[in-house]
Amino acid sequence: MEEKDIQENVEVVKEDNRPYQVKIEEARKSLFKNYSTQRRISNILMFVILGAIVGVMFMVMSNNNVLKIVGYSLGGAILVGMILYYVLTRKNFPNKTREYIMFVSDILREKQFDEDYKDIKYNPEEKFELTDFTSDGVYKEATGVNSRNIVRAEYKGHHITYGEAALTRPSTRKQQVPPLFVGKYITLPNDLEFDGRFVIVLKNPKQPYDLPNAVDDLAVLEEKEEMVVYGPEGADIHKTLKGNFLSELRKIKIDNHLFNVNVVVWGGHSAAYLSYDDAIMAIPFDKPFDQQAFEQSIDDVNAIIKLLAGE
Repeated sequence: MEEKDIQENVEVVKEDNRPYQVKIEEARKSLFKNYSTQRRISNILMFVILGAIVGVMFMVMSNNNVLKIVGYSLGGAILVGMILYYVLTRKNFPNKTREYIMFVSDILREKQFDEDYKDIKYNPEEKFELTDFTSDGVYKEATGVNSRNIVRAEYKGHHITYGEAALTRPSTRKQQVPPLFVGKYITLPNDLEFDGRFVIVLKNPKQPYDLPNAVDDLAVLEEKEEMVVYGPEGADIHKTLKGNFLSELRKIKIDNHLFNVNVVVWGGHSAAYLSYDDAIMAIPFDKPFDQQAFEQSIDDVNAIIKLLAGE
């Protein structure tokens, strides 16, 4: 989609004053109906073509020359018809899907970043680099990153970067290895000065998910049922971060759609990884938009940004 088209789409979203969840659900139903219709037509055509091919084979293999001519002619017509149908329809649904994804993403992004955020910048072509994550010292062995919806903004004087990402690792046809991380990533600078780094894990103790695997060089400073704090041997995270950082972080609940939170703090750099399920990370298609889950994710992200910003 060209930049002009994107801008026009944003204007359409802003001019529509209906509740955002109504707009998303209407668009989703329209796309899914289009998909179902095309799939039904394709299935019908497949059966018709298979029947026609059987008839063509019967004619071609007969000893009647007239039937052979008719069979070859019919076979050629079927082939031409299939090619024309493919050419005329092959871009229809993909184009509608791209437009839908852009439409929904614009709405969700506008809802995510409210009046507390200033100077919001979004470039649909921008992607995260793998080095953006490996330098954090949270995950290792990542070989690729898929990302989208990268937003740069200012929050109460702090410059933040937000995006959705999946960190992948090597897989084969025989062995599909799950990603290291799938969720929302937030980073912003801090004014701390200390050596090393802290990695704080807020997890579901019964079903750990997306846990960090690059903390072998760190010691376990604190460990409770739902939280583990890693850092340099002998370091005091309470003196370094000050305030009630850990107790505020613990208020974020790991349940339902939020699987895990990893927070990393270096001198001058803070970042957070929030792991979510498909209700949050997938664009709604065959299932209704989960408004409650999305709005809970907004609260999670806002709480993390406020915490990392020291507000």
